[in-house]
Amino acid sequence: MTKKLGSQVLVTGVAGFIGSHLAERLRSMGLGVTGIDNFSNGYEENLTALKEDMDFKLIRGDILNPNDLSKACEGVDSIFHMAAQSSVARSTEDPIHDFELNTIGMLNVLECARKADIETILFASSSTVYGEAPVPTPEEHPLRPISNYGASKAAAEAYCHSYSSLYGLRTASLRYYNIYGPRSRKGVMFDLLQKLRKDCHRLEVLGTGEQKKDYLYVEDVIDATLLVSSSGKLKGEAYNIGSGESHTVKELVDHILRNLGLNSTKVIFRGGVSWAGDVQNTLPDTTKIRKLGFAPKTGFKEGTSIFVKWYQSEYGKISGR
Repeated sequence: MTKKLGSQVLVTGVAGFIGSHLAERLRSMGLGVTGIDNFSNGYEENLTALKEDMDFKLIRGDILNPNDLSKACEGVDSIFHMAAQSSVARSTEDPIHDFELNTIGMLNVLECARKADIETILFASSSTVYGEAPVPTPEEHPLRPISNYGASKAAAEAYCHSYSSLYGLRTASLRYYNIYGPRSRKGVMFDLLQKLRKDCHRLEVLGTGEQKKDYLYVEDVIDATLLVSSSGKLKGEAYNIGSGESHTVKELVDHILRNLGLNSTKVIFRGGVSWAGDVQNTLPDTTKIRKLGFAPKTGFKEGTSIFVKWYQSEYGKISGR
C-alpha cells in the first residue's frame, strides 16, 4: 500500500476531523507526513498524538496562498486533499467563500502538484454532488447538486479529471457520505448532543425525522481512502465512500437517547426541510469500493455509542438527573 504513496505524504486540512485521523494512520504505516492547516476549522487538540512526532511536519498555512502550498509540497510524493468549507448551510450564506476554498483550493493543489512533479492526489469530495438522486446511487449517476457546496465539489472533481487527462496526474475523487466519530464537531450527531447538553428534557430536531442518510465511521473512511490510493483506478475516477446502509434521523435520535439513558426527553420534529440545499435521502451504491475489498468494520450502533462516549469525555456528561 505504501509503495504507491512514496515515503512522504501531504495532508491538507490536517487539523480537521478526517485529516487528523488520516495523518495518524499514515504515520502508523511508517510514512512521513507533512500537514497544512490555517486552523479556521481545524483544532490544535486534534494533533495531540502527532505533536512530538519527528516525522510529522506541520505548516500553518492556507491552500489559497500559493507560497504556503509550495512550501507544503516540498519533498512530497503524494497528496490527500482534505481541506474544505464543508457546511451546506454556510455555502448558501457565502457562496463565494465556498467556491474559493473548495474549487479554487482544489485547483491550487493540482497546480502545485503538477509543478512539483507530485503524481498522486486523493480528493475528499462529497455525496452532495449528486443532489436529490435515486438510491442506491452509483458513481455514474449525473451530478446535479442542489447546494452551492455540492456544486463547488463537483467543479473540483472536474478539475481532478482534467488534470489526469491533460497532465497524467493520478487522481481520484472520494465521494464521502455522512462521516462521524471522535473529533467530529459538526453534523447532525454533534448538533443533537449539543442541544441535549443545554436541555436534556426537550430536544427540537430540524426536519421531519424521516430524512434518511448513510453514516460511516471515521476509521472505516480511512480504510476506504487508503484502499483507493493503493488499489483504485486513479485516472480522474470517483468512488462512493459509504456504509451502503441508511438510517433515519428518528433512528439516530432514539439511539443517542438510549446511549445517554434519557427516557423522558420530549422530542419535537419541526418538519419541513432541515436547511436549504439539504438532500433528504442518501444511499450510495458501494459496489465499486467493495470490489476493491472494502467492508466497514464499525456498525452504526457501535459507532454512535463510541461517538457519544467521546462527546461526553470532551464536553461533560449529559444526564437527566
